[in-house]
Amino acid sequence: MSLSFPIRLLLIFVSLLHLCQCASSPNSAQEQGDRVTSPRAFWKGDEVSGSPKIVIDLSRQRLRYYKGGQLVGETPVSSGREGFSTVNGNFSIIEKDIDHRSSLYGDYVAPDGTVVVSEVDTRKDPRPPGTSYRGASMRYFMRITGGIGMHEGYLPGYPGSHGCIRLPSDMARIIYNATPYGTPVAVVGSGYHALAESPIHVGQSALNPSDEPEPEKVVQAKAGNESGGWLKKKSKGPPPGTTLYLY
Repeated sequence: MSLSFPIRLLLIFVSLLHLCQCASSPNSAQEQGDRVTSPRAFWKGDEVSGSPKIVIDLSRQRLRYYKGGQLVGETPVSSGREGFSTVNGNFSIIEKDIDHRSSLYGDYVAPDGTVVVSEVDTRKDPRPPGTSYRGASMRYFMRITGGIGMHEGYLPGYPGSHGCIRLPSDMARIIYNATPYGTPVAVVGSGYHALAESPIHVGQSALNPSDEPEPEKVVQAKAGNESGGWLKKKSKGPPPGTTLYLY
């Protein structure tokens, strides 16, 4: 049976209305993508009071900081790579160490400090005679469980650590200073679903200049792609030919 002209016209109108709603919805994929693909960070925590809470979203490689239920900060992170996935769950800050070094990953160095063997795992890499072990730097370390914590580190643009949550230098300092012992930390999502984006090197600012509360203390960018564009591909590990930076 063919539909009458008024009914066909009504169906066309309803379809167009639905398309307009999808295009303008704040939950549309485009708006979600625009929000989560920014490689920059922000911090407004000094202006807000209330109990802190941290949510680490592995799928989006983002840390969100709340005070009194209000979002006051956000930063890119780099979580555990394939085979070293960051654990999900509800945790809290159980240790803080501003100059922490890894007890497992680092370098074997000569007495004068020269690196003899780099990026070692002390559990399986024998130490050459005459050398000593120097653990990888994990400044602004905030432990949440076992050997896992948040700390300053290189963000390659995809999950690249051995399980820890790496933070840009300026955000690591800010979050470390703002976060008391016992602060709840929720880790959700999966790094397998994360998209790759531009790297952030140690010392490179992740904050927009207008958002930085202490601009004189932030080291300016030294290297890396600052274009801010995301590479539209799923990250299952580091690109071929790249170097893994240990946490």
